Amino acid sequence: MKIESVTAHAFGPLHDRTLPLAPGLTVVSGVNESAKSSWHAAIRAALCGDPSARHRPWEGESWRVAAMVSLESGEVVSVDRDLNDDSVPDVSRRLGLDRTSFTATACVGQAQLLTVLDAADGLQGHLRRAAATAGTDGTVEQALQRLTAPVDALKEARNRLREAETDLAVARREHARYLELSAQARSAAAARARLEVEEHTAAVESLTARVARIAELQERFGDSPPSGIAAQEELARLVNRATAAWRAAPNPRVLTGPSAEALEHELDSLPEVPVGETALDDELRVVASAYATASAVAAAHDERRPSPPTTAEPSVLRGLATRLDPAAGGRLTTASIEVDAARVHQDEAAADAARAQVEADVAAAHVQEIAMPNPFLRNALLALSCLTTLVGGLLILTGQHLAAAGVLVAALVAGIAGAMSRGDAPAREAAVAFAAERAATASQARGRLFTADRALAEAEGQRAIAAEAVRAHDEAVAGCAGLGIPADRETLWRLANRGAWEAEHADLVSEVARTEKAVRVELAARGKVDASMSVPDLLVDYETDCKVRGRQALMAAQRPLLARALADRRATEAAVAEATAVRGQALDLLREAVKAIGRTGERPEDLMRAIAEWQRDWDRLLREAEDERNAWAELQSLLASGTPDDLEATLSAAQTYLASLQEAALRYAACEADPSLASYADSLAATVTEMARSLPSVPDAEEAVQAATLVLAEVTAEVEAIDLASHYLTAAREKVHSTIAPALEEALRAWLPSVTDGRYVDAAVDASTLTVRVCTASDAWHEASHLSLGTAEQIYLLLRVALAQHLAAEPCPLLLDDVTVQADAERTLALLDLLLRLSADRQIVLFAQDAAVAEWARERLGERDVLHELTQVAA
Repeated sequence: MKIESVTAHAFGPLHDRTLPLAPGLTVVSGVNESAKSSWHAAIRAALCGDPSARHRPWEGESWRVAAMVSLESGEVVSVDRDLNDDSVPDVSRRLGLDRTSFTATACVGQAQLLTVLDAADGLQGHLRRAAATAGTDGTVEQALQRLTAPVDALKEARNRLREAETDLAVARREHARYLELSAQARSAAAARARLEVEEHTAAVESLTARVARIAELQERFGDSPPSGIAAQEELARLVNRATAAWRAAPNPRVLTGPSAEALEHELDSLPEVPVGETALDDELRVVASAYATASAVAAAHDERRPSPPTTAEPSVLRGLATRLDPAAGGRLTTASIEVDAARVHQDEAAADAARAQVEADVAAAHVQEIAMPNPFLRNALLALSCLTTLVGGLLILTGQHLAAAGVLVAALVAGIAGAMSRGDAPAREAAVAFAAERAATASQARGRLFTADRALAEAEGQRAIAAEAVRAHDEAVAGCAGLGIPADRETLWRLANRGAWEAEHADLVSEVARTEKAVRVELAARGKVDASMSVPDLLVDYETDCKVRGRQALMAAQRPLLARALADRRATEAAVAEATAVRGQALDLLREAVKAIGRTGERPEDLMRAIAEWQRDWDRLLREAEDERNAWAELQSLLASGTPDDLEATLSAAQTYLASLQEAALRYAACEADPSLASYADSLAATVTEMARSLPSVPDAEEAVQAATLVLAEVTAEVEAIDLASHYLTAAREKVHSTIAPALEEALRAWLPSVTDGRYVDAAVDASTLTVRVCTASDAWHEASHLSLGTAEQIYLLLRVALAQHLAAEPCPLLLDDVTVQADAERTLALLDLLLRLSADRQIVLFAQDAAVAEWARERLGERDVLHELTQVAA
């Protein structure tokens, strides 16, 4: 279906206005208040009716729209709808839709791209109609309710089988557990025997080592303890005290910077704190800023004084500015060129149609000649050839060379057909095929002629609109010349608003005077009064005084810092003197200690080196004495548990018991031991004995499972027969859900990468809710409604196009109002390119206020497309 044109007799701000639409892409561009949304609503109201009350006419009671619609069958439908008393049928039903589904898919208003989700239930109603049984009183749902499977019997059979299988699993699990516990019991006994051998082996080795160590120490000391080094301990204490004093002595720092005397002289030379303000006061700064702002605003406003002066009324000036359109002449020239081109194209199409029709008639006559051999038919074809040759000659004389060429070709075909016509069967079959081919060519030529006629009508309509705009512009220019003012929109608007400018300028001058008075009052309060000076000069003079006092105050503010620095310097000099004295005392102690140990040296580093050498020798002596004391203490500890003879007897008994344990462990040499089970050997043996008394029978459980399986198979066969019948009934009800989602996903998958610049490459659609999820190039899925508003609107626009394509019985026109408003520049161009491709097999009407869309349309639209640029409607 295609909408040829829409006429708004009375609709919102539109009165007796006609908007022709192209068969491909129609772009309607204009600024705010140019009636784009009104045209969008008028097209929808003409097709479906039921408009919004906000689109009632601005003037009068009549509310009426009309449209010319051509269907794919060739039928042309004229719609004239009185919206106050609407009785015209809904045209969208010709597409297999209704006004709700048409509005939700094909008709997109401003900021309404996501409302397809609100209409999901209504759209699903169209999709679910195939699920009901046509022509009867019953439905699939009622048939499904009558098919009842033996659920209770099936449930009982399954329960019996599960119980039997459970009993069999329990029996097998108990037998497996019995075998596992038996193996664990043997492994535990083997582990315990081996663990006892390892423990007693370690005890025997420990006793052997103790006896050998006692013999070694007794041979070293005998019965006498080692001697000490008490004679040198007093000398070590002297050295340690001198070393500690030297290390704790402070290192006097080297003083830099001015001395205490210099600081005291600088403190006496500082000035006193000045009297008066040292910086601009906040209140004065605020009123001064207000005065500067008011003066700047008034000066800027004076530069925009309307000129030249005129006595014309503001309404007249506004009317002239509204009608001025400098670009109207260019549009008229373009429209005239398009009309000429369309007329040439129509002439060519008419010649082609005439030629094709003559060829089809000649071919049909040739078939008749072969079917009924008649000497008069040959003569008739030859006569027709002569007659068409004569017509072609007349056309050449009248200057219609293209049409003459087509007629002469037809004459040639007629002559050849007359000369070669025969009545045999092979020739008849060839002639019938040729006649069918010529008839199809003639039909196609008539279709191209119809398209050319429609294109010529559209071009003439555009030329009429452009001519009207040129006439209005010329009248406005003449009016401006009569008033003696330039024909410029901006100048006319400023002159029309001159009264408002003068009132505003008076207010700005008054504000300058008020703020100037406030500044002088504030300066007078601070002692600055001079009527001969301007306010800016007074402010500069006052600020200079503040800066001078500020520098003096800054110098005076250094007095506390200098006083504190003087006190700190005196304390630092006293601390340095004290540290020097303490370090001298520590150096004296260090020299005495070096002399006591028999060493020499003068410098502190030589003294410390001598002490370090002595301390290394002293540390070696201490380690040797400590080793002697530790060995003696170890001997006393070993002898505390018994004499050497007692230890020998205990070692002999332990070796005998170890031999008996090794003999017992040889019985489990073939078993794999698990050390973690050694402590559970006795309890595992008792558990194995108890389990052997109560093991269930595995063969009995297997026979019970086989019997339950046979019963379940019988019941399952009956259920499967009922399920098969239900499956075929359910397939009819679910057919729509199995086809709608893949169809929508295939369309989205083809369009989505180009619109989103490759960011999203796949899509999934929930057929019941029409919710869309999209997949990125990195295989991450997101719900479309959770993405940015611009991306979500672009995705759901594609979903609307796919739904309209799937639901409609024939190509459905799309009415889109500002669908690119949330898209960035790159995605806007991608979306426009996609709409241009889609317009190849369906009509698309796009309303947009973005100037970039109009610029794109001027560059990209073809002969099947059109651009309408609207101007603001009169207020």
